[in-house]
Amino acid sequence: MRENKRIRGAPPLALAVFFAAVSSTLTAADNIDPGNNGLRYAYAENVGWLNAKPTVGGDPGVQVGDSELSGWIWGENTGWISLSCKNDLSCGTANYGVRNDGHGVLSGYAWAENVGWVNFGPSTSGVTIDPATGDFSGYAWGENIGWISFNCANTASCATTAYKVRTGWMCDPAPAAPTGAPSLNVDTSRGDAKLSWGTVSGATGYDIVRGTLGCLRSSGGDFTACTEECLDNNRTTTSLLYTGTPATGDGYWFLVRGQNCGGSGSYDEGVPAQGASRDARIVASGHDCP
Repeated sequence: MRENKRIRGAPPLALAVFFAAVSSTLTAADNIDPGNNGLRYAYAENVGWLNAKPTVGGDPGVQVGDSELSGWIWGENTGWISLSCKNDLSCGTANYGVRNDGHGVLSGYAWAENVGWVNFGPSTSGVTIDPATGDFSGYAWGENIGWISFNCANTASCATTAYKVRTGWMCDPAPAAPTGAPSLNVDTSRGDAKLSWGTVSGATGYDIVRGTLGCLRSSGGDFTACTEECLDNNRTTTSLLYTGTPATGDGYWFLVRGQNCGGSGSYDEGVPAQGASRDARIVASGHDCP
């Protein structure tokens, strides 16, 4: 079932009822060592070299985004280290990932089947990216492998063993936040609900929020009361599969905004029929995307 409704204080919203499992994956290529100068290696005394742009098996390396990292690191003595549960669709059972605060300060956990968890934001150190150069520095910590250094400058060893990881991601100077509202479509022809939207100029990712149509009807378009969840934060693709079963006679609404390391765009569409701005109201709901 899909319908378009004009709610008081809001423009048309795409609504759907669906019954299939969520599917999500990250497919972007790595953005490590953009100059192909060998700036892709970290080092751990206990396990040796770790490659953030591996060529083994043709698998992708690390992709740095404004709010998260994805992809894989390869170590001869560790095997594959996954930086996001989205890599293998395991978020439903093991929700983990490495986060970027938008200015190069990393946090969160990576996972390797052979060596366990790797902490990118330990309390005594942590990994950072220089937003002007893309150079990594600092240390990650693994309980089973010890400290991982991402730059020889950490130990003043560059004169004898020069290494570091560099990414093409940079945020200095920070760009202007994206402007404009993407067009949003919901396709339920195959039983699942596939959300897809157009690109927004300057956006490197997209936030998607959801709520119920019945709440908007009864509240006169109150997005503070009716925003129920952030479906994804800074998603790097322009589509998403969603499942859910609203109450009988009800439906779901969705909104999308662009985002980059300079800030978030708007959920507003800038048309007279919308009425009040949605942005502050969605923030006040407590369910906005970070």
